Amino acid sequence: MARPEMKDYMRMYQQFQFVNHAEGKARCSKGLVQDLRGGSDDATLARLDSGVISALFREAQQRSRPDEVVALAERLKNTKVKLDRFQQVGVIFAHMQLDQPVSAFSVLIDLYENNHMLPERAHDQMAENFAKHASAVDESYYLLESRKAESLSVPLPAVNMIIEACAMMGDLDRAFATWAELDRFDLKPNVGTFNALLHTCVRTRELASGRRLLSRMAQDGVEPDAITYMHQTSMHIMSREEGMALNMLQSCKDAGCKPNARMYVSLVNMLCRANKYEQAQVLVDEMQEAGHRVTNSLASRVQGQGYGQGGGGRRGGGDGRS
Repeated sequence: MARPEMKDYMRMYQQFQFVNHAEGKARCSKGLVQDLRGGSDDATLARLDSGVISALFREAQQRSRPDEVVALAERLKNTKVKLDRFQQVGVIFAHMQLDQPVSAFSVLIDLYENNHMLPERAHDQMAENFAKHASAVDESYYLLESRKAESLSVPLPAVNMIIEACAMMGDLDRAFATWAELDRFDLKPNVGTFNALLHTCVRTRELASGRRLLSRMAQDGVEPDAITYMHQTSMHIMSREEGMALNMLQSCKDAGCKPNARMYVSLVNMLCRANKYEQAQVLVDEMQEAGHRVTNSLASRVQGQGYGQGGGGRRGGGDGRS
């Protein structure tokens, strides 16, 4: 019996999709993936509808095959098929799984060009991945320089990602050197730029540089967001300015921003180190009411089983990681 061709799988998939037949769709997806491995022609690929493309990506991801996700994306790119935001994010993660940070950054540029943003957790994961590869940070910056040389736009969030990676690396000089190049790209710093620079200052404990950044931010009329307030909180904690750190929480709310989990964790840790467990519990309750997850380790700390009770908790007050 002859094996179905890609066009047959496409037709069957659409029929199964119409009647919402899960098993039929799954089998067609597997057949399509096998055809892709065998090398289907680009003209056929160009006719794939969005539902089939999504199914192909899901199939490869569910089988934990990042190499197939990347291969599929490359083949579709050659046929001028545009991926949606979720598919592009999936390709970025696939490149990271394959330890290909520069390729991940290249897809990230496409994502930003399409006016999409990475989810916050994915953004942090990518910056952490970059921090393991200092050479990849330089290569990614050269990608941006190449775009400028070819008269292509340079997305500001891509520059911010490089600065954020410098923060994860604890490389203050590289972060500020990247900031200094914004004029060459005809870009002006936004709140994301300042946040990435502030994060670098927090990681390297360069509080004076952080305070100058905040002044420059105000001077440029850039409004702070929740991440800005989080970094300010960390700076006050490092300076042992407990009252000012706690005031940041209210300032964040007054500005119409929702304090993030890391900000709460930093403040809770600070209070636990000072044996102010009742105040810490109030913040934990508020944190939960705001919809943030409270880890078991943080809850134990607040109950007096961590700092101040022989637990040997981490001193200082860095960037809000529990």
